[in-house]
Amino acid sequence: MPRSLVVCPVVVVDLIKELDRAERRPATYAVAYSAAGGSALPAIVGPAPGRLTWTLPIPRGATFRARVAASIAPIRVRVGVSDSRIYEQLASAAVAPGADWTVVTADLSAYAGWKLSLFYRPEGRPWRLNLSADAAGGRAAGVAWASPEIVASHAIALEYAARRDRLTRSGAP
Repeated sequence: MPRSLVVCPVVVVDLIKELDRAERRPATYAVAYSAAGGSALPAIVGPAPGRLTWTLPIPRGATFRARVAASIAPIRVRVGVSDSRIYEQLASAAVAPGADWTVVTADLSAYAGWKLSLFYRPEGRPWRLNLSADAAGGRAAGVAWASPEIVASHAIALEYAARRDRLTRSGAP
């Protein structure tokens, strides 16, 4: 009987390690362990309202994933992609303080690879990945983005590392 091959995604971009390259609004976002639902995880923690933005090329077939927790008051989180002209929201979630980690995922595959077009080539451009949090209850709150990462297949991870190396040497973000 043939076995089915299970392809587990690997971390292509660890956004905690890339925090120094992110635009932070406000600048007080930092890395710390944060606890929710009885488990503490490494996270990017900061205020809500607030936003983090990374400018980077997106790997083919990639997915964003993170666990999110709120402190003090309820929050609404959003994940989106921008090309400096338009913003596209890909995922959102409402998060209550004191609750377990809320899993947030977003399909990023539309922002990489080759498309059948002479003018639209997502692979050749850096995109802005935006993580934002708003205070849902009207009062300031806190957000923890635990293990925020972009994942893809192992083959794509190797391809992406080589492409990002070339872009870095050429001076692109």
